[in-house]
Amino acid sequence: MFDLTNEIRGFKNEGWENYRQMLLSSYPQKDAEENFNHAAKQAYIAFSQAITAAAFEGVDTTPLEGFDPDAVDEILGLREKGLRSAVLLPVGYRKENEDWLVDLVKVRKPMEDLVTVIN
Repeated sequence: MFDLTNEIRGFKNEGWENYRQMLLSSYPQKDAEENFNHAAKQAYIAFSQAITAAAFEGVDTTPLEGFDPDAVDEILGLREKGLRSAVLLPVGYRKENEDWLVDLVKVRKPMEDLVTVIN
């Protein structure tokens, strides 16, 4: 990504290069599982943006974690690409005429039970 950015922008930014060197001095020394856990958490940033963008376009999504990642990795050939699955995001349009939940009132925890305010 650093090389691509430098190529597209046509120059190397000193701060950007310093950041690259900091990353190169820390991540390669970590074990693969620690790097995977960090990358999986970073994936949630893009994941949340995808959910928001889909909602803006009127497309339904729902995050899924309760799946067999080894099976998904095998089916999609992810390990051969140096990748592993962390979360799934089904995307599609609902069939309101077949959705028995469509007319039910949404139930959410009260804000005071979900959020802790620290003053």
